[in-house]
Amino acid sequence: MKQESSLWAPSPQVGSEDVLRLLDESHRFLSAILLGVIMQMRSLELERCRLLGARVQGVEQLQLSASLLSVWALMGFNRQAGELSDPCDQTLGSASLTIGLIRLMKLLAPEQTLQEEVVEFTEPDGLG
Repeated sequence: MKQESSLWAPSPQVGSEDVLRLLDESHRFLSAILLGVIMQMRSLELERCRLLGARVQGVEQLQLSASLLSVWALMGFNRQAGELSDPCDQTLGSASLTIGLIRLMKLLAPEQTLQEEVVEFTEPDGLG
């Protein structure tokens, strides 16, 4: 009887030990993403408190940690897709990883430097 491939059991040639390893890795990656989402939700609560006037510290570090966890998990899923040679999963994984990396880079970029660059381009050079 021929076994059909599915998302978690890619082909009948793969041994059950390999499939179990893949499932265990996927479980760890999903747990990391879930933890990252919970951390992001907490950072939103802290940001709300900050906007309401409370002195809150560590929001940026929490957001950075959550993004690092998510990027780590997305890199793992992307590696898995490469091992399975599934072009659709590779494309989706690469797109998700790119988005995660862009978010991480935005968190790492100094906001003040970005604001100074915008001011430099919008202020006239004393032409009046």
